[in-house]
Amino acid sequence: MIKKISITLLIVVVLLSCQSKATKAEIAKLKQETKDQQVLIDSLKNFNQGLIGFQDYFKNERETYYLDKDKLLFLLEGTSWFSLNNRKLVQYFFDDFNLKEYDVYRGIENSSVLYPASHDVLDIFDSESSFVVHMVSKIDRSPESLEKLCTPELKEMAYSLLRKNNLYKASGAYAAVKGLLLSYEDIKDDKDFLATIYKIAEKANDVYYYEESNGDFLNAISEKTTDEIRAVLSDKNYTTYYENTRSTVDSRLINTYCFWARRSKENNMAFTYSLLKELHENVAHEMVLDDENLALDESNS
Repeated sequence: MIKKISITLLIVVVLLSCQSKATKAEIAKLKQETKDQQVLIDSLKNFNQGLIGFQDYFKNERETYYLDKDKLLFLLEGTSWFSLNNRKLVQYFFDDFNLKEYDVYRGIENSSVLYPASHDVLDIFDSESSFVVHMVSKIDRSPESLEKLCTPELKEMAYSLLRKNNLYKASGAYAAVKGLLLSYEDIKDDKDFLATIYKIAEKANDVYYYEESNGDFLNAISEKTTDEIRAVLSDKNYTTYYENTRSTVDSRLINTYCFWARRSKENNMAFTYSLLKELHENVAHEMVLDDENLALDESNS
């Protein structure tokens, strides 16, 4: 009897021992899960705090850099120079190019509208000028769109400003446009050449490649460049500027062919040629007439 009781107690002890171990393991598991849950809760709290921080940041950015729609009503006013039929828009471009100080190529390179100092400003409208920079960057370059953009009124405004103070010739625009017209016929159908120039131009945007890009450009255009084009783009047509504000013969040649490579990429090469030809015929023709009239006046006096 005693032996049976001992065996029974032993079994009970063993069972209790096993149950105790299982309970401890379960408790340990629950404690670990609780810790994991707490870590997750803490992470979510930190993430939520971060979202609140971002919300405050964007709120400050909006208040600092973006205008309410009511503050952009100036764009709808008749005096707004963003209107395509308004002289103020064209005048702004001429002022931005600063052709009285720079030749036409330097003026374009220094343009804050065509080449803003920071791309960030393209999406921040805190003034009329910053809005125009943004809108110019969004212009559809297709021939159909450009034809609608270049209205007779807009072109006549540009002609008038170029005729003023003989600016067309004095800025080197006369030589630049003539160089573009001369080069067009030789390259308009040479897609491989234009693609090559465009690839070099893309690489030239890399500051590490910029120095050697000039040599690659000049090698690529050497077979296309004629003595006539070189003569048109020579320094004699740009001597009204100090050397440090004047482009060089090589840079003018490179810009000429890069210009057509970009127009080819945009598929508006033929339209741009017709636009430049019209400009040259209108402004240069009147310059010739003025010179002839001046010569007649001098001969009659």
